[in-house]
Amino acid sequence: MPPKHEITVTADKPMPQGYAFLPKGSQYKTLHCRKLTHEAGRRVYVVVEGKGKRVLGIRVPKSIFFQVQSLARETFASRRAATAQRDNALIRQAAMAIETQFPDIPEDEKEAVLKHGFRKYSRRVGRTGQLAMEKRVNLAVIAHIRHKHTEYDKLLGEGMVKKKARLEIRKKTQAVLHEWGAKEDFTWYFGDSESEGEEESCEGDSVCFLTVSHTNS
Repeated sequence: MPPKHEITVTADKPMPQGYAFLPKGSQYKTLHCRKLTHEAGRRVYVVVEGKGKRVLGIRVPKSIFFQVQSLARETFASRRAATAQRDNALIRQAAMAIETQFPDIPEDEKEAVLKHGFRKYSRRVGRTGQLAMEKRVNLAVIAHIRHKHTEYDKLLGEGMVKKKARLEIRKKTQAVLHEWGAKEDFTWYFGDSESEGEEESCEGDSVCFLTVSHTNS
């Protein structure tokens, strides 16, 4: 539910006088428009699609809308530089973790894991902050092996369900893990029924939330 100073409206409702529409998409603009509108004691109108209630954007006072547009232009370069710095730090941290946990992994395989599993905006496991880096790396490496070194995708294409396909490729996946120097036995991932629930809801190549079902990857 939106805060008391926010009202949800459909797109066909008339625009309040003195307001402008900010489409969904820029987190910086949305956060600042909301914050400044609240601080001014004005109302934010959350615009949703008629039936699905999908949020399309917000309506805020024009003065605040143009103020934030100006701020966004002025700070664009510094924000982009800060984002790049954070991303580079994350990649360095992930690379070190891969080298520690999989000391024999070939360089090209490591780079592929980093590029695929930790790419910005990918919504893959490497980008989530809900897991320790050690586990993110484990899941990203397993996903890479599953898709690039086993018949997993072929089995899915032939109609096999994911759970059975993973059982089919388990030995081959474990063999590659050990070839790359992994010391763990990964029973928490491959193991018994106690850990199956986590595997089912924790895809190695998508963002991992232990309380939701996995995605098609």
